[in-house]
Amino acid sequence: MELVLNDDQKLLRESAEKLVERCGGADKHRNLRNTEPGFDDSRLKTISKAGWLSLMVPEKSGGLGLGVTELALVLEQAGRGLLTEPVAALAAAARAVGVGQAATGAGTEEALNKVVAGENILIPVLQDPLVPDEKRERIFAEHYHYGYQLTGVRRGVPFSDAAHGFIVDANTSDGIILIIVPQDTRGLNIKISRSVDGTAHGTLEFTEATLMADELLIAGVKHGEALAANIHDRILLGVSAEMLGVMEQALELATSYMKTREQFGRPIGSFQALQHRAVNDHIEIELTRSLLYQACEAFDSGNGNRAMVAAVKTRASEAVVSVTKSVIQMHGAIGFTDEYDAGLYLRRAMTLAAQYGNAAEHKERYAILSRMDKGKGGSSSKRRKRKKVRKSIFAS
Repeated sequence: MELVLNDDQKLLRESAEKLVERCGGADKHRNLRNTEPGFDDSRLKTISKAGWLSLMVPEKSGGLGLGVTELALVLEQAGRGLLTEPVAALAAAARAVGVGQAATGAGTEEALNKVVAGENILIPVLQDPLVPDEKRERIFAEHYHYGYQLTGVRRGVPFSDAAHGFIVDANTSDGIILIIVPQDTRGLNIKISRSVDGTAHGTLEFTEATLMADELLIAGVKHGEALAANIHDRILLGVSAEMLGVMEQALELATSYMKTREQFGRPIGSFQALQHRAVNDHIEIELTRSLLYQACEAFDSGNGNRAMVAAVKTRASEAVVSVTKSVIQMHGAIGFTDEYDAGLYLRRAMTLAAQYGNAAEHKERYAILSRMDKGKGGSSSKRRKRKKVRKSIFAS
């Protein structure tokens, strides 16, 4: 599939390239690995000024009113520059708050303004509503005076060490709600684990965490489940775009090395075995790009389905690990050293591939969602009678 962009999308991609060239890169990523929270707050402010965090916020809420395609364009560049800021999560959180239907107070409006400005790290803690019961980590919300008390556990939450708050999908007796949980809420305990690329993820434990709904409720039971699924899919597409950028830049690093590194009196890029490996990696990248942007276009036009998103995350997670491992092999021994940049892309690939579910998990989701879509199509469409084929007068 040829990626055809309009003028605004081209300008957006070019501005993202310049921002990443100025603020990103392997050296800066290497310096941030051993710091907390593993990304640069000042760089996040620069990203917010560029409008990345408000891309998907509706215009009536003060955003740019664009789609997930535009988010993918900037996150592809972010992946190339090894930017570790939670752009996909924050852009999706801003979208959730901007379109929330049940907000009755000023709390959500204030949260939106701070998220878009890069001042409030608001991380969605969402689970696919279609996850099988045996694998589901439910957070239960019981009515308590004018709010709710939350109880439950949610594991593998990215950037939980840096978060000022979380958007949680909680199960009430009437259905699913989306509610903001400030990081300092009494009854919320966070356990942090470090990832191989220097970022962190955590386990959130809710023990009768009490919240006032008027200030923090984003969506009630009427819209909660649908909004949670929509935001979850937007994050998956954004992370997949990051993985696309990671493997693109990693392969460019390898091909550049193959042109200059000589063995037996000639560049190693002239060896057919390495050429075949590089071509296979290029094919993986282009297949991922095609599927990603087709899914984004369908999502924005309202013609997509959730199974497509699961397929994108599956392919991107498998391809990014395969390509970055191959890049290490093409570099030989130097690729294994910490001082060389190739290893940084592999570590980033490993983190993103597992973020929000690995390839195996999304393969299972794809199977479930495809069966559901097929069932809906089969039940709604009536079997049509086949027209009797009229015999040709020229038939013998």
